[in-house]
Amino acid sequence: MTGWLKNIWRAAYPPHIASWKTVTVPAAIVFLILYLLEPFGLSRLESGLLWVSLGAALISAGVSSVFVWVLPRLFPRWYAEQGWTLGKEVVNTLALLLSIAVCVWLYVAWLTGMVLSLRLFFVVLLWVLILGAFPTVLFALWNRNIQLARNLRKATEMNRSLPDKPKAEKPFSVPLVFQGDTREALEVDAMSFLYAESEGNYICLYYLSSQDPSPASKLLRLTMKQAEASAVSAPFIVRCHRAYLVNLRRVTKVDGNSQGCRLRLEGCADEVPVSRSYVKKVQALIAAGK
Repeated sequence: MTGWLKNIWRAAYPPHIASWKTVTVPAAIVFLILYLLEPFGLSRLESGLLWVSLGAALISAGVSSVFVWVLPRLFPRWYAEQGWTLGKEVVNTLALLLSIAVCVWLYVAWLTGMVLSLRLFFVVLLWVLILGAFPTVLFALWNRNIQLARNLRKATEMNRSLPDKPKAEKPFSVPLVFQGDTREALEVDAMSFLYAESEGNYICLYYLSSQDPSPASKLLRLTMKQAEASAVSAPFIVRCHRAYLVNLRRVTKVDGNSQGCRLRLEGCADEVPVSRSYVKKVQALIAAGK
């Protein structure tokens, strides 16, 4: 049982994406709680309940905005797309709800003139958890299963479009030159190129070398857009992720998880991720035999 829970906790989850829903849904929940149920003695207010409720909703939207736009910039490693798991999603959501509860607690105490007490805080926290936490956790599990099933289906469709053997042997000898911001550069044949991965201000290029059976790599200081432009003469080398370029003619198999699809390449042990925004493009190119 413990092992099963660990596997679920560490399971890949669709990455945290900034959207208006992430901000407005918690705010709407707080507004409905205060305006319709009138907890914390708000029923004693003779007027202004609507504005009080809207004020609390705006506070909740502000807290959500911090979690959506500020924290991912301050802690990029924690919010990294590839490392986002179901456990992180649950922890992040519970932290969001706790922060909203603290802010609403301060707001209600200030409005009603009540003394800041642990009793009032736990009452606010209980309302937020009952109406927010449990539905959120259940939604996280449901959403992960939906995304997993969808991506597995897309991976299966792409695998059907793949040839029995990769197209790396198809004649298409085009030299690619990746020129870094310094004097360093890499010249490699398009067929030998495997993939490129962004690492901060650098791009790590992976390719096959005649001197070594395992993939070679070279780190250059350039942007992903520059790397993409350097490979424009080879239409089968495409962007599949905000941080990856891949040679579709080296793809031997496509796997799927809840975050998207992953490409297995001929002559390479690593897998290249395909983010949700690029799945349709990659799927169409594979089906077209690029």
